[in-house]
Amino acid sequence: MSTFDKETIISLELYRQITDIRVHNPGYIKDVADQRKRRAKFVPTGKMNIVAADHPARGSLSVGDDLLAMADRHSLLARLVTTLQSKWVDGVLGSMDILEDLLILHGLMKEMGNGFLDEKLLITSLNRGGLPGGAWELDDPITGTDAKTCAELGLDAAKMLLRIDFSSRDTLKTIEYCAAGVRDINSQNLPIILEPLPVVKHGNSYKVVKEPDPLIRLITVTSALGDSSRNIWLKIPFTKDFERVAASTTLPIVILGGDRNTGLDDLLYDLKQALKASHQVRGAMYGRNVLYPENAHPKDVAEAIGKLVHEES
Repeated sequence: MSTFDKETIISLELYRQITDIRVHNPGYIKDVADQRKRRAKFVPTGKMNIVAADHPARGSLSVGDDLLAMADRHSLLARLVTTLQSKWVDGVLGSMDILEDLLILHGLMKEMGNGFLDEKLLITSLNRGGLPGGAWELDDPITGTDAKTCAELGLDAAKMLLRIDFSSRDTLKTIEYCAAGVRDINSQNLPIILEPLPVVKHGNSYKVVKEPDPLIRLITVTSALGDSSRNIWLKIPFTKDFERVAASTTLPIVILGGDRNTGLDDLLYDLKQALKASHQVRGAMYGRNVLYPENAHPKDVAEAIGKLVHEES
């Protein structure tokens, strides 16, 4: 992993103020959220480049060989801030604690004249309970917020993960959780991003099956969840025969990043192929590949992805 100086982005003094505000003025978060300038439209260009940082809420902290890389909150927040300062990044996906940390930082930095969340998309993760390695891993309830709170804080969308293993009875419970989540988010008419992933048991956890046929089957199931599909976006991996995958739905699609890739060139190549494959592909939602690149700065990686997303026709 390349050297990254978190204190050049967020000074130690500024970082410590996050906890001070949480202790002395927790209402500051809502005040900043109320004052944040939001977009008039979810995706004005029809495309979006989102940085994903909801992994810690599921206990997934590893990057490469470093099993606790994402556990350094100061470093994680600095990586998010530097990417969100780019015009090529449309927003962030995170659990509520991370989004609230960012709102505090936005408020503090805006007082100094350089806030970074105005007109950015704030997307929260809802189901984080299926902890990797847990005996209940595929029983993945909504342990995050609800639609009412999203609306009250001016959040722009919500996301749920739906991993399916046909040999696990817990999978049915998660399907039901996601269907209920779609109904709840629809009640506030907010976009909901569903991440359907076919998985198989691999050691103590589960491995994603990146093959077109099982993904196609799962997409057709996921698209029909809840009371209406009007607000649903799909977050899926790029696979071979991606044209067939995309052809299984009319819903908008964003491409997920997964585990850190071997390099930026491979990542951009896959994304370019996905964007070319279908008009339904409307962007990317990458996490560790952007935030913890092996030989690059997070902002540079985020901008390379954003330029491809927004300039590719």
